[in-house]
Amino acid sequence: MTRISKIILAVGVALGALTVGSVGGAAVAQTSGILAPWGVTTEDGDEQTMPKPDYNTNHAGQTYGSAALAPTPELEPDLIEAMATNGKIGYVIKSELDIATGAAAVATFKSPEEALAWQEARSAEPIPVTVYEQDGRTVVGTFLVDGRK
Repeated sequence: MTRISKIILAVGVALGALTVGSVGGAAVAQTSGILAPWGVTTEDGDEQTMPKPDYNTNHAGQTYGSAALAPTPELEPDLIEAMATNGKIGYVIKSELDIATGAAAVATFKSPEEALAWQEARSAEPIPVTVYEQDGRTVVGTFLVDGRK
């Protein structure tokens, strides 16, 4: 075990039952140490990756929950928890959110120039994404994704 691993383990033990995390599943401290994102190992090759999230499923077969639990974007739920502009909590459809944020477009770029052109062509206006109840059909509001930055 490396010196850094021992320090991380000591911090994890000192935290006791407290869990500390960051958005997007970057790392989670637990009493047994740090769980790394998928594909990340320590210097000595020790790998203890974050477990796959165990999301609930609605009647339509869609998973729903927080994207913060996903160790990778591919493991995010079908319906991602979000707060609508009216203050109501609900879920946005991942594929719709990926289009609004540009995550879906990234796979189509063949060069940095294409990415820059896409970014320049985007509107600076916020992009609305519908917020639903966990059924993925009942509309509760709208979530706004910032336009061009």
